[in-house]
Amino acid sequence: MAQEVDEITPPEAVDLTPRTNPELLGHEAAERALLADFNKGRLPHAIILAGAPGIGKATLAYRLARFLLSQGEQGAGLFGEPEKPSSLYLKPDHAVFRRVASGGHADLVVVEREFDEKKGRLKQDISAESVRKITPFLRKTAAEGGWRVVIVDGAEYLNRTSQNALLKILEEPPAKTVLVLTTTQPGTFLPTIRSRCRTIHLDSLPEATVAALLDKYSPGIAPEEKAALCRLSEGSIGKALQFHQDKGVALYKDLLTAISNLPKMDIVKAHDLADKISRSEQSYDTTREILTGWCQRLARSQARGLPLTDVLPGDAAIFQKIAANYPPRHFLTAWEKISQLFQQTESYTLDKRQALLASILMLQKPEYTGLNI
Repeated sequence: MAQEVDEITPPEAVDLTPRTNPELLGHEAAERALLADFNKGRLPHAIILAGAPGIGKATLAYRLARFLLSQGEQGAGLFGEPEKPSSLYLKPDHAVFRRVASGGHADLVVVEREFDEKKGRLKQDISAESVRKITPFLRKTAAEGGWRVVIVDGAEYLNRTSQNALLKILEEPPAKTVLVLTTTQPGTFLPTIRSRCRTIHLDSLPEATVAALLDKYSPGIAPEEKAALCRLSEGSIGKALQFHQDKGVALYKDLLTAISNLPKMDIVKAHDLADKISRSEQSYDTTREILTGWCQRLARSQARGLPLTDVLPGDAAIFQKIAANYPPRHFLTAWEKISQLFQQTESYTLDKRQALLASILMLQKPEYTGLNI
């Protein structure tokens, strides 16, 4: 009789968005500063949370929003002033948490890029019309008698018109109202917007924090892949999770094989990769991250004269050999050209296979135009 073996069920991945995520790691100092301002009655009416993509800016914005919305009309009670809160944390079973998670809290408005149904992707900008929806919301009395919160997520996508619309709102904010702007590029804001906001710069996450979050959100990743994801992510848990979902480590290895003998290029391999990657929107985005990341890494190394370190075992030696064959500004120029090409491809809905092949070849010759491939 065969011996029964207990099956071990692997832990399930946790699927959380900033709106539904109760935890925040790596930004404790920023949270303490916001809480201290609140407890002193000096919370700014407008806050810019700035930092790299995927590090927790929107998670902190929603965490602050839930906290404020849970405060209600606070004042002295039967036993005097209430105890000052010691954390922005709200339990997931809290009524405010549930309403925010479902998008049903009357005192919270979120402005972000809208989805373009015709093109099947997010729109290029946050429109002025979306921003102007904030004004009637702020004219009303708070539905629950407490705070009102506006989150502009991905505020780097505000165009000049929508920034001017936002500026009018910032000029005369109502009492007990907080506007939170999350952005990767605070320098793109009008100076008059920056001057009316308190900017909090959030650092990229340490590798140990990224590893801990990978264990939480996507448990069961092999140690070697997890180590590579932590290094590839550059301190962004969002980027690490996206790379894992898109099989980014395998894609990194394939691309590295194609360019490992630069200035000679494996043209056949490059064509095959462009064909394969262009079939997947996720792989296309991940390839863009990898190629531009390589250019930035090599450009920094050349500019500072510093040795490269491995992302995957042995890749630093390959890149060091490649860098030795090119002048100092080569990879800075390649980064500019590749970034521009991907931007044009998205803006004008150009052929992605052509763009991928051209971007790979631009590592060899940045002046490559991508024409007549």
